[in-house]
Amino acid sequence: MQYFYAYHGPKNTKNFDYSNGYGVGQAWKISQANAGDRLFVIQKLSGDPDFLLCGLFEIVGTYEDHDSVYPYRVKLKNLSNLDAFLPMDESIIGEQLPQSDRNEPWTNFKRHFCHQGASFKAPLSEKIVSVLNQQISMSDDPIEATIRREDGLRMAPFRRDQGRFHKEVMANWDGKCAITGSSLAVEACHIISHADRGLPSVENGIALAADFHNLFDSDHLSFRNNRIILSESARLEPRYKDFHEAELRTPLKPVNLSVK
Repeated sequence: MQYFYAYHGPKNTKNFDYSNGYGVGQAWKISQANAGDRLFVIQKLSGDPDFLLCGLFEIVGTYEDHDSVYPYRVKLKNLSNLDAFLPMDESIIGEQLPQSDRNEPWTNFKRHFCHQGASFKAPLSEKIVSVLNQQISMSDDPIEATIRREDGLRMAPFRRDQGRFHKEVMANWDGKCAITGSSLAVEACHIISHADRGLPSVENGIALAADFHNLFDSDHLSFRNNRIILSESARLEPRYKDFHEAELRTPLKPVNLSVK
């Protein structure tokens, strides 16, 4: 699976709508992408003070529309299902990103995401994927605080403790998925969800690759005696079948997996 980035920039007059897909002007860019790959979309409309993370999307197919200015296009499925686009702090996120080798007199954030032709230029590095994915995971299950745009039209909620929870859980699992050992697109997952009064603590956290996190939340993945238990339908998928009844990696501090 590859991760790509696309920019919905100031030439656009309306908010990004994933149901319309995303298009570029060069066929070679879209030819890099395959069904099942992922796409982050960042928006900055003309006159808008904020960069906004529109979400993470799955590429479900490609097509051509020669009536469009950008004829080489991908069809998208919304994976993150955000309640609202997420404001991005250009300075803070720029510090988290690897240093760009571009030489524009811009911030590191803009050198990564705003130069001409940035969309679908190449698959994203593991570090960039991790930084962008963290922005989405920090927005999960929001209840305690909100960020409101000055125009009052859009509000992006967040939990104050989510950042600490993410850092502590990721540290406990050495920044790697508890199942695969991969450090790509890993998320801090509540074992007992916040909605079910699960605490934002290390003991209630497990690091999972994004797709395993989705399986966990949809009850296709559980644990028994420190082993991975997959649903019957998940075991039919080539990506997952070999993980059934495999042993979990060992965290630095014990976690409570008896509930799942």
